Amino acid sequence: MDGGSLQDGQDPRTGRPVNFPLLAIGSAFGGLDLAAGLVMDILAGDPECLPHPVRLMGRAVVAGEKAARRLPVSPVMQGTLLTLSIVSLAALVPALLIHLAGTISTLLAFCVSVLLIYYALALKCLAREAHLVAEALEQKGLEAARRQVSRIVGRDTSSLTESGVAAAAVETVAENLVDGFLSPFFYCTIGGAPLAMGYKGVNTLDSMIGYRNRSYLQFGKVAARLDDLCNYLPARMSLVSIALASPLVKGPPVFKVMKMGFNEGKMHRSPNAGLPEAAFAWVLGTRLSGPISYEGQKHERPYFNRDGRHPAAEDIRRAVKLMYMSSATGIAINLLVINVGMALLFGSI
Repeated sequence: MDGGSLQDGQDPRTGRPVNFPLLAIGSAFGGLDLAAGLVMDILAGDPECLPHPVRLMGRAVVAGEKAARRLPVSPVMQGTLLTLSIVSLAALVPALLIHLAGTISTLLAFCVSVLLIYYALALKCLAREAHLVAEALEQKGLEAARRQVSRIVGRDTSSLTESGVAAAAVETVAENLVDGFLSPFFYCTIGGAPLAMGYKGVNTLDSMIGYRNRSYLQFGKVAARLDDLCNYLPARMSLVSIALASPLVKGPPVFKVMKMGFNEGKMHRSPNAGLPEAAFAWVLGTRLSGPISYEGQKHERPYFNRDGRHPAAEDIRRAVKLMYMSSATGIAINLLVINVGMALLFGSI
């Protein structure tokens, strides 16, 4: 075999022998799998025709909820057991797949890891869906735009105005910069594809049972709090990454975005979602957040950049551009935080 090819049991970057433990800090491939998965996501997104691990997680949550609710324990404990089961499976199954693939071929293990990381990231898919909302607003009318934005938001959309549709899309882009990219990237940097998929399990649970209504207030409490905890640091890194990206999209000064984003974002009911949304509002110069309706019930929320203009279709496209720029700065911040943290942890500093 020539010198440029992969041999079984070798790191594809250094050629040194590697093992494939079920769980490990970082990737056995020196980050090459993370880079390859990121490139795949940016180029291809998530084709709806292909099976997706998150959809499998969703089916597991539905089946698991039915079983958990029959257990003779409190709703909080039922939800806790479901949460622990789903998150454990979401992390351990990918770890086992990579481990088994590594016993056959290093190249196969590398490909499995890349594929899992590709599925964990969601930049291109989010950008595509947001652009479809903008196109619907401009070319197909308000009703079509309402239907399109309902694909990516959980709020009631039937009474949204054109600016309401645009605001919903921009807010989703901002929030999912964290949920769909910065958080899974962060956990992948720490624990490779298995930890990134474990995070996706947490996020899937929160989106399905983390509601504050009669059915899920107790049952989904642990899932919701775990999601808050997992996103806590990435959400705060997102504020810095969005602020650093502001000059790249001709937005306000970096420190103004950080100051206003933090001061207004912390007023949001969520400890995390308000930070990127408020920062986006100030970078784009638009008013975001405010009262919304879920399942026919009105919920009060503070406005971000209250004196900003009402968002329009073009602001959705600007939000997507800001998302990509913030992802780039976020990668640098993420790697810096991880490297400094690991150095402190292992006494290199």
